[in-house]
Amino acid sequence: MENVQVRIFERERVETKPYYNPIFNMTETKRYENKKEYQERVNRFLMDHTIYSITPMIDGDFDEGSGGFTSKILVCYKAPGSEA
Repeated sequence: MENVQVRIFERERVETKPYYNPIFNMTETKRYENKKEYQERVNRFLMDHTIYSITPMIDGDFDEGSGGFTSKILVCYKAPGSEA
């Protein structure tokens, strides 16, 4: 029996030069990945592993427009070192 692992991808915070964030009135040293950085990270993972399934995970309030919408990607893949 094969050993299957699960990984959930979402945008991560990355280090950046300090910048002023007027929304929170403070200096930030991290920001969320942009679309290109996120896609490159996911693509590197997908190329390096045997993938069994990819499932989008969407959560949030679509009707009220509250801004609580999030999306993630659930990936089932072959664990490194497991036999076929």
